[in-house]
Amino acid sequence: MPSDNGQPQQRRRLSIGVIGGGAAGLATARAFLRSNEESNAIFDVTIFESRMNPGGVWKYDEGASGEKKSRPMYRNLRTNLPKELMQFPEFAWGDGDGRDASYVTHGQVQEYLEDYTNEFNLHKHIKYGCKVEHLLVASDKGVESDDWPRIQLKWSEEGGTESVDIFDSVCVANGHYSSPSYPEIPGLRHFKGRVMHSIEYDDPAQFAGRTVLLVGARASGADIAREIASVANCVYLSDSTCTEKQEHGNVHLLPRTKSIDEDGAIHFSSGEKEWTAAGIDTICFASGYDYSFPFINDDSNFDMSFVKGERRVKPLYKQLWHAKHPSLAFIGLPHSVVPFPLFDFQASAIVSQLCPTEGSRTLPPLDDRMSSAEIDARSADRVVDTHYLGGKQWDYCREMCRIAGTYTEKTENYIATNAALYDRSGVERKGMKPGGEDLYRETRFSRVDEAQTYKILHSELTPIATA
Repeated sequence: MPSDNGQPQQRRRLSIGVIGGGAAGLATARAFLRSNEESNAIFDVTIFESRMNPGGVWKYDEGASGEKKSRPMYRNLRTNLPKELMQFPEFAWGDGDGRDASYVTHGQVQEYLEDYTNEFNLHKHIKYGCKVEHLLVASDKGVESDDWPRIQLKWSEEGGTESVDIFDSVCVANGHYSSPSYPEIPGLRHFKGRVMHSIEYDDPAQFAGRTVLLVGARASGADIAREIASVANCVYLSDSTCTEKQEHGNVHLLPRTKSIDEDGAIHFSSGEKEWTAAGIDTICFASGYDYSFPFINDDSNFDMSFVKGERRVKPLYKQLWHAKHPSLAFIGLPHSVVPFPLFDFQASAIVSQLCPTEGSRTLPPLDDRMSSAEIDARSADRVVDTHYLGGKQWDYCREMCRIAGTYTEKTENYIATNAALYDRSGVERKGMKPGGEDLYRETRFSRVDEAQTYKILHSELTPIATA
């Protein structure tokens, strides 16, 4: 690229640290390396991954169970989103001919991520077996005055060797499925049976003949209830959105769990109505996870808040950048989203701020970022919904693309097709009864991006309205 005096312009060299080698970290690294092919900057990318393989949460720990399990993958898990929706924008998943299942196993997701890693030659950028210990703003100007400071990262390797390096930007992509969250239930101390979290679940066989209460009826709770119902005596599924008791075979759907008596009886309530269940010997909390960043602690100088139980990280600008120090970014915090595409769009937005292009948008000044972050942190009706997107994720993805300068007709077709697929799979999934067959997972899709829709190539469900 020529400079004003006609001489080739020297490309800036910037160092990027990425914490985590799961889908978010891989997408982030790919975005920076993709930019190397076309920008006036060269990004030296290092991914710090604590395990010895990429894939993050999707790598199933064969044989791990109970408290030894550190990932939520379980033996029979299949995705609740079709692969045609989950795929990265630039890396198709399958041929779309309907011969392969759309709803895939954890092993197939792991294989896809390994293929992605190989396709874009990401292995050479990953430091395996490295645990990030500490992050710190490293600025000659002082923490208060440096808008885009460099970040000091300390890590340890297997064997105990510790190292420190300073990066122009650090992207945190450590996931949010490792720190189980437990709701407060009055009287839980009275319960004499087994209390566990869904992260510990692996095989339904251990629940044979038991009477189990699952607290939480979203994706993992509903799927686990269906699995263990095949061997358990009785399964109670407590759903905070439920208003009336329902019975489906040996699965009983009940409203929120209210309290536990001294004799172990468990109460459920919705408004003025109340139900009681006795004889429960196992409680499994399918109640989600807290955000956890053990490398940001009291010795760090980021002025951040992520209180256990709140599920809120602040201050963040656009749920991505540290509002005060945007050289620190957090990939993948929004939940109830299609994760892989969102990771890709977020990563491209981050790249655009370090290497602007003609169409990219610069982040606003510090005061505006902090004000926006405060508004976002208080916008949800409940603190725990701060990072909930759901149907708002599509406009969020569009906004990330506009910031990055990558929003095109092709991008819009991709996002709109995702929205159509998401809505359709959601309708099919919500039509399933607790404990019943999950026939929605037999539906097979293909994308038709140019028409912003999809085709159903196979279905075992009663026909419903198509897109």
